[in-house]
Amino acid sequence: SDFSAGMQRPSQLEVLAPEWVNLPQLNAARTGTRVLFATDEWFAEAGNLNREEPPTFDEDAFDTHGKVMDGWESRRKRTAGHDWCLMKLGLPGVVVGFEVDTSFFTGNQVPRISIQGANIQGDLAIAPWDAKGTRKGTKASDEEVAEANALGSKQWEELVPMSPLKPGYADTCRHWFAVSSTVKVTHLRINYWPDGGVARLRCFGRVQKDWSTYQGGQLVDLAATVNGGLGLMASNSHYGRPQNMLSTGPSVNMGDGWETARNPNRPPEFKLTPEGMMELPGFDWCCIQLGTPGVVTIAEVDTMHFKGNYPESCLIEGALVAPGAPFNPDQATWTTLLPRTRLTANSAHKFDKLLSAAAVSHVRLSIYPDGGVARLRFWGTPSTKSNL
Repeated sequence: SDFSAGMQRPSQLEVLAPEWVNLPQLNAARTGTRVLFATDEWFAEAGNLNREEPPTFDEDAFDTHGKVMDGWESRRKRTAGHDWCLMKLGLPGVVVGFEVDTSFFTGNQVPRISIQGANIQGDLAIAPWDAKGTRKGTKASDEEVAEANALGSKQWEELVPMSPLKPGYADTCRHWFAVSSTVKVTHLRINYWPDGGVARLRCFGRVQKDWSTYQGGQLVDLAATVNGGLGLMASNSHYGRPQNMLSTGPSVNMGDGWETARNPNRPPEFKLTPEGMMELPGFDWCCIQLGTPGVVTIAEVDTMHFKGNYPESCLIEGALVAPGAPFNPDQATWTTLLPRTRLTANSAHKFDKLLSAAAVSHVRLSIYPDGGVARLRFWGTPSTKSNL
């Protein structure tokens, strides 16, 4: 999730960011990503790399270990070797790219980094790292290092070769590394060459859900990020992107949803139609690709936190696009699932009388005239080839 998108004019770095940063963050903390091992966490713990909110800095914050930093920072190495950590992704999937953010690490950033990945079924044979309490101010023992080395992570596939990092100033802090591998990744190894700090590491990609375990008849959220749902595109994403709506759990705040800018073409004075709806010069929309095609039976539109900026109403449509075919919203054949329906502020809306029982692979949410939605759920049953 992007908790700050659009809150101010985009920086030059944000303008230069690759398109794939709009894909799901596979290592987001809220999805259950776990650090399994880290060689050294003297100044700051490795788990901070997976935090979703932007890093912060307090120039007056110190503790018994030294300067308090928001990221993973190891001590200045005085022995042979380099620092590294292992983590299990909360959302296994095909990695498309990494963003490495060195914000505020201006004289202590890692000078070079590399990243490896592996597809591992089940858990690694290593004692749970998070069960050992806080690791700040510690380093791994010789026994822990030996246990981690025995996992063979040095041989994992290289996703990002050893690459230089710049200091964490505003105009140099963000680094993007595209990944060409098409292999599903469940675990990462992050290598610091040799030591130092990084504020955030964001792993972007496409979630790969194993639908072979689906129990027929159960309703599942076909659009959820954890099930492979993708926020493909939107007319406007000024304050938050569509992918946020598909996140696990309730929204954290107003920035943890999809919100558009106010329609600049709105009239000097709003009027109502005979049906009681606002007469509008336009509307905003976004398109969602379901994790798998299916029949949607319940739609949920949640405007939590949107109290003075919720949409007046919404319309929901569905379309079925052949697997592998390019998606173009202007060429898709749309079927109405929910006609334009009024919404209310800061409320969860459940619609269980949808107009179509046809299988769909994509859904379009239109909001009138603009505003924000915190969460969007499409409960249904995955389709088999026989009923597509």
